[in-house]
Amino acid sequence: MIKDINSLDYIEKKVLNFTRSESLISLGDSIILSVSGGSDSIALSEILYNLSPILGLKLHIVYIDHHVRKNTYKEKELIKDYATSRNIPYSFLDIYPKDFTEKTLRDERYKALIKFSEELNFNKIALGHTLDDQIETIIMNFFKGYGMEGLCGIPVKRDKFIRPIIILSKSEVIEYCERKSLKYIDDFTNLLPITLRNRIRHQIVPFLKETIQQFPQSVISQSKILYIENDFLKNISLEYFNKLKGSNTMIEIEREDWNTMHDAIKIRVLKEVFKDFNEELSNEGIFYILKEVSEIKEGKTINIGNVEIYIYNKKIYVYKKERNEFLLILPIPGKINLPTGEVIEAKLLENKKTEFNFNNLWQAYFDYDKIKAKELIVRNWKEGDKIKPFGLGGKSKKVQDVFVDKKIPRWKRTVVPLVLYKDEILWIPGIIRSDIAKITNDTKTILHLSLKKEG
Repeated sequence: MIKDINSLDYIEKKVLNFTRSESLISLGDSIILSVSGGSDSIALSEILYNLSPILGLKLHIVYIDHHVRKNTYKEKELIKDYATSRNIPYSFLDIYPKDFTEKTLRDERYKALIKFSEELNFNKIALGHTLDDQIETIIMNFFKGYGMEGLCGIPVKRDKFIRPIIILSKSEVIEYCERKSLKYIDDFTNLLPITLRNRIRHQIVPFLKETIQQFPQSVISQSKILYIENDFLKNISLEYFNKLKGSNTMIEIEREDWNTMHDAIKIRVLKEVFKDFNEELSNEGIFYILKEVSEIKEGKTINIGNVEIYIYNKKIYVYKKERNEFLLILPIPGKINLPTGEVIEAKLLENKKTEFNFNNLWQAYFDYDKIKAKELIVRNWKEGDKIKPFGLGGKSKKVQDVFVDKKIPRWKRTVVPLVLYKDEILWIPGIIRSDIAKITNDTKTILHLSLKKEG
């Protein structure tokens, strides 16, 4: 183990300076080292191991077995020998991904690393991406049409994750491992042209190096500029997004606000909305939405996968198609939280002491003596539901017809709560109450129902 800066290898000094300039590592950090046994992750471990006395680092090596390959025992043995020789604690974690796509494996690996770091109370996770990985990612994102954000490449840091050796080329990593006599096992499949990344690595990148004199420095410098510009636009779009009203299944945008936005901001807001819905949005989908929203008339709907966009009352509603069923029990007295972030409350009041406000549709009054229930049911609307509206002499009406009469947008109908006594609909908050349990001069106890926003 190295005791002072002067004893560091020039590669280690390069990484140290990089971590300082990018504020990747602070004195006393506890860092999980994600190690596969390949040259990149072994070099990462050795560099941070030698920097640990200078920076006061606490290290823990983690190897994740995806159960994709059978011969992982060789990698585990290598990591065990390496960690033991340097007195670094190590752990082997198992994950069982639902499929073996690059994205799924990465997502599951990162989840496992985050969970393990929380269990150990470690504040950072170091990954062994190199400069070559960065260049390949930028090129791949360009061909996949990932826009400005994709051309920024792999972030140097994000949340707990840091990439201290992304400043090093693959050749520098190999040279470092050989100079330090470090053993490693590189995955042989990385040499096969079976994935887009491998083809870029072994075919496109060598061609670009031969053809373009400034490559790859031009790509890296351009990505840094794009990162700064992207960060600026992202902050502006997030300001717009955070002002939008809605939930995790619905977003409401004033059409006037939308029309004043620059298209660059509109695109980013749409991406944030779809990301919030956990839905995919292609470039073609973006252009389709921009065109249709600018031309569409009131009351029309745009469909993009599992998402609908509805224009109504000078507003743009973006919502998920799938119906989120809920059925809740409202105690009397008591209150419950709705999935929409609202609260329904039931109170029992004395008739003589109650001041009524029948003009407020967000509250309703009933003769509790005619109900005598300890609880009510609150659920969302179902096809075929009927209500006996107040003032119709006990005649029934389809709830769907009530929605149409009251001009309730289609997206909202599935989230509107219905309050039921047995099988009868008592009240639809903000819309209509039923003819059931009307208050009379003989009523002694009032059941008061109200709906309010949470908090």
